[in-house]
Amino acid sequence: MYVIGNGFDRWHGLPTSYSDFYKFTEGALNELEEYFNFQYSGESLWTNFEGDLGKFDWSLFYDAHNHTDFTSDSFRPSEVYGLEDDLTEQTTSLVDGVREKFQEWIESIQIEGVQGRFEFIGKGQFISFNYTPLLQEVYGIHDDLVLHIHGSAKKYDDLIFGHGECREEEPELDEEGNSNRTMFSDSKAVAKIPFYSLKKPVLETLGNHNEYFSALSSVDIVVVLGHSLNDIDIPYFERIAMVTEGKKWVVSKRSECDEAKYLPQLEKCGVNTDLVVFKSIEDIPETLLLL
Repeated sequence: MYVIGNGFDRWHGLPTSYSDFYKFTEGALNELEEYFNFQYSGESLWTNFEGDLGKFDWSLFYDAHNHTDFTSDSFRPSEVYGLEDDLTEQTTSLVDGVREKFQEWIESIQIEGVQGRFEFIGKGQFISFNYTPLLQEVYGIHDDLVLHIHGSAKKYDDLIFGHGECREEEPELDEEGNSNRTMFSDSKAVAKIPFYSLKKPVLETLGNHNEYFSALSSVDIVVVLGHSLNDIDIPYFERIAMVTEGKKWVVSKRSECDEAKYLPQLEKCGVNTDLVVFKSIEDIPETLLLL
């Protein structure tokens, strides 16, 4: 079974990095940088876009749209409902804007002219974390063999992306059993919607494909191509490791640094690292023939 990550698309020259997404937006999502703590790497922008979506500063967003002054003599309670309605409109616009621009970006990526660079050994199954139809259009792999776990631009799916962060919310009651609610509690809750709406629904996605993952017990070798084994996607690899327990893993690496980074991630997933082989992506086909 081949597990395909974004590094595989980028190895073929496709502009699928998040810095490419930044360039594609042409400033249309500049508002995001006011409320998200996006990371930069050299001249590359939005390098950890998905992870940084989990750093949404709801209080900044709330303050930017809250123009009520409850200390004013002219203040009316109805203003609180107006604030909640306005925040609902603004959060919907923010989330929809991100989703729509992301979808447009993926659907704009052209496969024409891309040449195959990898030799797939044997009859395999494919789990692709990518949205592009590279496997189908360049390598001729049938759609039925490829599970696009986060959706496919070719099928015009609603693409799945987002962060994996969790937050502890203030309890309804304080230590003395008194309510923590104020007249602005509902408005503040609405201001937090982007954090929850832009969270990747990993467990839900796993549940939707439970039958597929359960059938992976027949797999002899798990081959990981171009996936960084990031924390957000760890639950998928935990499930694969559980179903394919005792099987060999071959994982692509670009350098020894990658191997040092990926090894603890695989251990975290429950993979027996004695059964893991790290190879450059170019050397993997030959390695598979020897296993």
